[in-house]
Amino acid sequence: MQFRRDPSACGLRMTVFRQPAGRRPGKGGAPMTPEENERLTRIEGDASMGQLVRRFWMPFLTSADLPGPDCVPARVRLLGEDLVAFRDSGGTVGLIDPHCAHRRADLFYGRNEEGGLRCIYHGWKYDVTGQCVDAPTEPRESNFKYTVRLRSYPVQERAGVCWTYMGPPDLRPELPDFEWMHVPDGHRYVSWSTQECNFVQAIEGGIDTIHSVFLHSTLDSHRRLDEWKQRGQPNAGSGLSTQARYRTRDNPPRLSAADTDFGVLVGGCYPGGDGSDDYWRYNLFLMPFYTMPPGGADTKLCHAFVPLDDVTTARWSFTCNLQQPYGARDMASMRRGSGVHVELVPGTHVPLRNRSNDYLVDRDEQHTYTFTGITGTGEQDFAVQEGMGRIVERNAERLVMSDVGIVQMRRRLLKAADDLQEGVEPYSSSHGSAYHVHAGDALVPAGVARWFEDAKAKAALTPRW
Repeated sequence: MQFRRDPSACGLRMTVFRQPAGRRPGKGGAPMTPEENERLTRIEGDASMGQLVRRFWMPFLTSADLPGPDCVPARVRLLGEDLVAFRDSGGTVGLIDPHCAHRRADLFYGRNEEGGLRCIYHGWKYDVTGQCVDAPTEPRESNFKYTVRLRSYPVQERAGVCWTYMGPPDLRPELPDFEWMHVPDGHRYVSWSTQECNFVQAIEGGIDTIHSVFLHSTLDSHRRLDEWKQRGQPNAGSGLSTQARYRTRDNPPRLSAADTDFGVLVGGCYPGGDGSDDYWRYNLFLMPFYTMPPGGADTKLCHAFVPLDDVTTARWSFTCNLQQPYGARDMASMRRGSGVHVELVPGTHVPLRNRSNDYLVDRDEQHTYTFTGITGTGEQDFAVQEGMGRIVERNAERLVMSDVGIVQMRRRLLKAADDLQEGVEPYSSSHGSAYHVHAGDALVPAGVARWFEDAKAKAALTPRW
């Protein structure tokens, strides 16, 4: 299936999906079958979803994870494969099989020196393409080394991120052209951490527009609801956005979804109540594992949920300020896990607050101040997403009207994987410009039928960089 540009709809062709009243949003009105769930979630080996994901560039390390030429190598796991990454003497990053071709010693312990990674067992050395460039155990006149090459994957560095492509070499696509890749370095902060669940349930949390009213909330928004709403009124003097006025537990949104070039646009309409404007939030799912929530007018967020294997995910957070560079205090705070970023066990990408320690939940705080008692937006997400199990049993779900976007995302992924099996390549993988969009929100005149075509909606989705 091809998804082509249409300038009449936010620069993107959109196929609208709305859930009819009284129907459950699973296929044919039913939840997913175990067989469908397997197809959706499994990415290792020859799994069809894994073959789809391989058609796209994937972030696997930050540039800072390999801080300089000949630095310490890094272990990498992607799509069920164990690899080793290193930055050679010229600053180029390689991603290769972690085992020496000779006797399978672990190259993570290798000597990174003089343009390659040298095995500590017998001294065989490999460049960033996996080519053996020295086999000192062989006769000096031997050409044997030229016959040895390890499995390797191409790497590009952009915007402080190391990207790799693991699909067919002759189909190597463009990098996705995200807005956050265009802002100056000081306007951007990138982090990643591991997450102990399948990548799809992490994506589902990323496009669920309603959960933050509960999961990420303080108790004031529930126990002092009238006062909370008043903070969002014009000229209330609080400086808070209009979200406080519309996004409350007593004003659930109407959900719609539309297929686009990049993936799925999810629109949540919160009724204004006075017949003038409705509040719309636009959450984005971008193939094959990115999400964007609306964020603020000048601060934007993109997540990537990269499957490390069937049951482990790398949760990437790309935040940027479109207006001005982050200050030193902001950068230091994000490094310590503020906002959507996660506090890490020092020297690792493992969250400090994790399932093994119950996310250090504070039950007194939960009773008094916050909805969860768990510190950190990411950690709050982990608690519910990991708590479902490593791969959630979707046949046991009771889906409702607010799950329209999640259902459409699942359908889109499954359809793309099926199309690939029929020889149809995913459109967005080879059209990086499809990703040049950002999420947003807008006050739109009440009753607008084609919600994604309204001028304010288009403005909310249009990048500035």
